[in-house]
Amino acid sequence: MWIDAVDGVEQLDRLDTSEKPEGNEDRCTILRQVRVLDFSRVLSGPFCTRILADLGAEVIKVETGAGDPTRLSPPFKGRFASYFTQFNVGKKSIGVNLRNPKGLQLIKKLVQISHVVIENFRPGILAKMGLGYPVLKEINPRIILCSISGFGQTGAEANRLAFTDIVQAYSGLDDMSAKMMGPTADPPGFPASFGDNYASLNAAIAILAALYQCDHTGEGQAIDISMLDCLVAANDSTLQKYIFSDGELDRADTAFRPPLRMKDGYMAVALLYHFDRVIQAIGRPELLQEERFKTIGIRRKKDNFEIYLKIVREWARNTTLAEAASLFDQYDVAYSKVNSVAEVVNSQVMGDRNMFVETNLPKYGPVRVVNTPFKFSQGPCGPQGPPPDLGEHTREVCHQLLNLSTQEVEGLIQEGVLFSRENS
Repeated sequence: MWIDAVDGVEQLDRLDTSEKPEGNEDRCTILRQVRVLDFSRVLSGPFCTRILADLGAEVIKVETGAGDPTRLSPPFKGRFASYFTQFNVGKKSIGVNLRNPKGLQLIKKLVQISHVVIENFRPGILAKMGLGYPVLKEINPRIILCSISGFGQTGAEANRLAFTDIVQAYSGLDDMSAKMMGPTADPPGFPASFGDNYASLNAAIAILAALYQCDHTGEGQAIDISMLDCLVAANDSTLQKYIFSDGELDRADTAFRPPLRMKDGYMAVALLYHFDRVIQAIGRPELLQEERFKTIGIRRKKDNFEIYLKIVREWARNTTLAEAASLFDQYDVAYSKVNSVAEVVNSQVMGDRNMFVETNLPKYGPVRVVNTPFKFSQGPCGPQGPPPDLGEHTREVCHQLLNLSTQEVEGLIQEGVLFSRENS
């Protein structure tokens, strides 16, 4: 086995994936031996632990009386919010009063039998709660603490409040987007929380790397994930061009332009990389003989590209999406019409790729959620169960993992140290 009993509480040993868990054979079991204590809320953190849960880890979401704020974010299916459901399927929820010394002691016992602790509080808050990394390490030398914040645990901006739009503005992403739209364009903002998403993805990668190292060295470590760092790393090409050009290039590549306005909609087209095919498709093959379009390097120059773009835009205004698609298919040009959300959700390709899967919401029924995008040859990966009610697994965790009796658990609930679904 991968655990041994020490002083009545299970103590972690090396990971062992040789044993198959009982139950649903369709469950992903890659991380079946990993237990995660999840203190994170909203998105940067919950998305990371959703990934770990989809991969088979046991994720225990630690919530206070108010619960994750996204539980209250509409729209709803039954009592479950869409936002909360998407990022918390397959997890367990325990309700603990972390201001109560007894509640804190229970958490420390869970740390002793866990592999990972993840949090996205403002830097320093976890330590003030009495759960800083030195404390966690003393309890369990193998523990991996992953802390996600806007600007990192160190540095000049570490204590700043941060949300994804704040960090995206700070990272230069808004400015580069505005410059792509034109010299007088306003920063457009973004419909997705890139700062949160990239932080969660990088946190998952870092946690998996730390688990691998711990399995070989027997030592855990603290991981510092900054949303700002993650956005800068994701935007490496534009920033690197600025550095390599000694500050002359401070905007996105001219190849990245807004989609073409067609006669009946919009279409994105690989205008620069498929230049020779595009000009065939639009009936202008002679352009390749012009000196300003001879090579991709010459075509990249702003004035030349703008002339080429004007030619294509004039063609697009009098061409339907269907006509363009037929021509681009014929000449093997990369393209896509700009799809609506409804078209994406109901598309054939998303069905083929199994990117929307059903989970059963208690007292409501089946509902689709966005799937994790991993495709493994040895089995499926996806939600391991419905999202938890607030404190739904408090009794289960206390009984099964902490060996507390029914009388002890009910007493702690009466004291307000613990809470469960019935009294939340």
